[in-house]
Amino acid sequence: MSIFLLGAGFNADAAKEVGPIYVGRYLMDVSYPLVADVAQLCFELDQVPPDQSIEELFCDALERNDYAPLNKLSDRLMEADYRLATRLSVPEQPNRYQAFFERFAGSNFITFNYDSLPEILLHSSQHWFPHDGYGTPVEVEPSFGATDTGDSHSASLVLHLHGSFCVYSNEFEINRLAGDAISWIEPLGTLRYYFDPYSISHCFPSYARARSSTGHVPIEERIIAPIPDKAQQLTQPFIRKTYAKACSLVRESGTLIAVEYSFNGHDKASYSPILEALSQSRDRRLVVVSPNATELADMIRAAHPSLKVQSIDRGFRAWGDDCFRY
Repeated sequence: MSIFLLGAGFNADAAKEVGPIYVGRYLMDVSYPLVADVAQLCFELDQVPPDQSIEELFCDALERNDYAPLNKLSDRLMEADYRLATRLSVPEQPNRYQAFFERFAGSNFITFNYDSLPEILLHSSQHWFPHDGYGTPVEVEPSFGATDTGDSHSASLVLHLHGSFCVYSNEFEINRLAGDAISWIEPLGTLRYYFDPYSISHCFPSYARARSSTGHVPIEERIIAPIPDKAQQLTQPFIRKTYAKACSLVRESGTLIAVEYSFNGHDKASYSPILEALSQSRDRRLVVVSPNATELADMIRAAHPSLKVQSIDRGFRAWGDDCFRY
C-alpha cells in the first residue's frame, strides 16, 4: 500500500474548490497559506530570507518567548479548517479533495502541516478517528450522546511529524484524596496525549474537548518549530514516536507519493529520515507530484541515487483532473 507525503501546496486549492465565502456582505480570504503567505502573515516579510526557512523564523521567535507569530498561524489555519474543510467534507458537494481521499481510501498520510484538513475529510467518511489515527494512542472525550467513539479503528493514519494543534501532551495530573483539604499535582507514570480540537470541535461532532486537569494548554505547547540543528524538540516523545511510525510505514510500503511538497533544502533534516527509510524498502519508489516535479526529482536523485523517482509535473487540481494517476 502506498503512503503519501502531503506538502503545504496540497491545501492550496481548497479555497478554489469551495468557492467564495462571505460573512455578511464581506468576502473573506480563508485560504490555507503557503510559505510566502505565512512569512507575510506571521512576520510581515514579503518573502522568507534566502538563508533561512520559515521553520527557523518560528524557532527564533519561540526562543525569544514571542508567541505572536505562532498564534497568528494557528488562528489562520483554524479559520481555514472551520470555513473550508467542513464544506469540502459534505458528501453532497463532490470535490477533488473528497475524490482524492476516496481514491486512496485505506492509505496512510504523512504531513509537516499543522492543519487538520486530512483528518476532517477522512473522519467524515469514517476512515479516521482521533484515538488511534495519529499513529500513537490519544485520549479522547466523547461528546454528549456519542457512542462507540473508542471502538472504531482508523483505516488511515495521519502522521503530523511536526505536531498538531489538536493534540497536547500531559506529564502531570491534579488529584485530591478523600479527606484532603488541598489538591496535589502528581507526575504521570506515562506521558499521555489528549485530543482537543479547540475552535474546530464541530468538525469532529462525536468528540468534545479533552481538558487538562492542570489548566488550558496553549498553542505553543502543542506543536514544535523543528530545526534539528538547534531545537531539541525533535526528541519530544510525540514527535519521536510519530517519526518512528512514519519511517516504519514507508519501509513497509516501498512507495511514497509526495504531493506538492517542496523538499526545501533548509528542511532537509526534517524530511531526510523519511527518504532514508524509503531507500531501505524493497521498491524504493518515490513519486513527486508538483508543478516543478522534474526539477525536484533531479535534485532528489542526486542526493539519494538508490531511489527510483518518478515526476508528475502537475499541481493538485490538474492531477485530480487526471484521476490522480501515477
